[in-house]
Amino acid sequence: MAEQRDLPGWPKKRLVRDVRRHLWHYGIRPKGEAWRAAWSWASAIANSYYHTHWPMPSEIASQYVLLLLADMKGSCSLKLPYRASKVIPDEVRRLLPSSPLPLLEDGRGKRNKAPAIEASLPPLIEGDSEC
Repeated sequence: MAEQRDLPGWPKKRLVRDVRRHLWHYGIRPKGEAWRAAWSWASAIANSYYHTHWPMPSEIASQYVLLLLADMKGSCSLKLPYRASKVIPDEVRRLLPSSPLPLLEDGRGKRNKAPAIEASLPPLIEGDSEC
């Protein structure tokens, strides 16, 4: 089977196609540094097994999205409107996770506190003091 030789670890073309398909389902067209970094990360995981075993396409896609979010946070682009924490329709509230992601915490490991923000909302909605 043919490999995708321009990506780290030379993954099979079918695996790359499946990861792209998974991301395309959400309207994401992968490219750039985060795309190569996600494959480097997946390659390191694959090589950590005795017999090379690549992560599933959805897992590699998740790594890519996580790297995109980290890039957005680093460039102070990961923001929502101030009132987003106060005006949340029930359908949106159901989609939000109840536990916060470590990615969205500040560097000291503590969540940024903003007035009148419920504890069940992820810190993505809260203000970021660094930006």
